[in-house]
Amino acid sequence: MSKQRPPLTKQQKFGLRVAAGLLPILAIIIAIGAINEKNAPTPPAATTTEAPAEQQPVEAADEPRPASAEPEAEAVLTVENNEDLAALLAAVDDYDLFKEFAAKYQGRTIEFDGTIAAMNRLGDYKTRYDILVFAGDRIESGAAGPNFRFSDVNITSDLRLTGSNIPDTIGVGQKLRITAEVEGYTGHEYADLFLLDPVSTEVR
Repeated sequence: MSKQRPPLTKQQKFGLRVAAGLLPILAIIIAIGAINEKNAPTPPAATTTEAPAEQQPVEAADEPRPASAEPEAEAVLTVENNEDLAALLAAVDDYDLFKEFAAKYQGRTIEFDGTIAAMNRLGDYKTRYDILVFAGDRIESGAAGPNFRFSDVNITSDLRLTGSNIPDTIGVGQKLRITAEVEGYTGHEYADLFLLDPVSTEVR
């Protein structure tokens, strides 16, 4: 024989009714929440901001450099602007000095007063000469300076005679203002020659 449950009290009956009434409301709330969650906008993905690559210093473009001026021509050596030439022209039989000057200034142009000491025709040529020149106005023994020599020159074209009064001929004793390039030195105590290549020769 089964036992009968005791009848529910008014409070229990009221609780059951309240619970039964709340169930549909809870179901509606849960459904609305699900719908709202579904329709909620998706938050944008976090964008990662990459640090800019390290900027390399930009070198300024080279500005065009002004064209360098052409080097000035080397000055002509004279007794006024070159002590070595002054010493050369004043020296007497100083062969070491002659040789040293020629080696130091080979290719340079010198200018000085000189006098023709000798002229010799070259072989069978009638217009080509080897010309020996002494510094200054003296051509006798004891003249200062080396034995300057123009080798294988034509008087009119190679010597390039200039001046206000150019003679028809020149010879021993002719005084000249000589501008010439140093070619070199050859010789010894008994036969020294200081070789020159004429640039211009002014008759004095």
